[in-house]
Amino acid sequence: MSEAVSKLRLVFADDELPAREKLSHQLSLMDNVEVVGIASNGKEAISLINELKPDVALLDIQMPEINGLELVDLLAHQPLIIYTTAYDQFAVQAFEHASIDYLLKPFPIARLKKALEKALQQLCQQQAIVRANAEPKRVQYELADNKLNKLISKSGERIFLLSPADIKFIKSEQGNSLAHDGTTLHHLSDTLDQLEHSLSGQNFVRIHRSYLVNIDHIKEIQRWFNGKLMVIINDDEKSELSTSRAGADKLKQLLKI
Repeated sequence: MSEAVSKLRLVFADDELPAREKLSHQLSLMDNVEVVGIASNGKEAISLINELKPDVALLDIQMPEINGLELVDLLAHQPLIIYTTAYDQFAVQAFEHASIDYLLKPFPIARLKKALEKALQQLCQQQAIVRANAEPKRVQYELADNKLNKLISKSGERIFLLSPADIKFIKSEQGNSLAHDGTTLHHLSDTLDQLEHSLSGQNFVRIHRSYLVNIDHIKEIQRWFNGKLMVIINDDEKSELSTSRAGADKLKQLLKI
């Protein structure tokens, strides 16, 4: 276990009492987990996660009013997400929502432990990146008007300087930020939250917790499900990026559509 993170602070949500009791018991047997909140529906989960700011949220997918997939787009605080469900048809949707794992009920404690070890490893990696790049970030953010003129991508012994205007979109994938220039994905050290802040004056808009898009490279916008939009990028692959509902509202307001 990492010295940087000794325990995972965790909130879990399930609308069925027997499932909550079983999960609570399983988690009580793990020394590296601290359960800080338990929710019985999606609305409670949103309040607890935003207030307690856990490292990880274990979310049942099928809950009344606001389900586990929908509530993620409504969070102000974004923990690592692990979904739980009795129905395997939600697996693709779960990973599209940037979850780090998907547990099919009834799952044994060994499977739960494996998912949480993955979360702990990812959290440690994220913290290590932040510490390692703390000094370069301070230099970058002192640029005039807080405008980031170049994005830095490191590959082995090589350092690439990328112009934000050439980047079509940036996505977060398993804790990594990847900038797409139309042909290549470049690994960036900053988180998507930090990039959203530093690129705010350069036509980049956060359309989803996992996507920052350069509006100059949007080719087409289509209406999608549940008030969301599908953004099509002007690259050779015609990359399709789904917005969240909040991201759709932001994009509509920005483009006046």
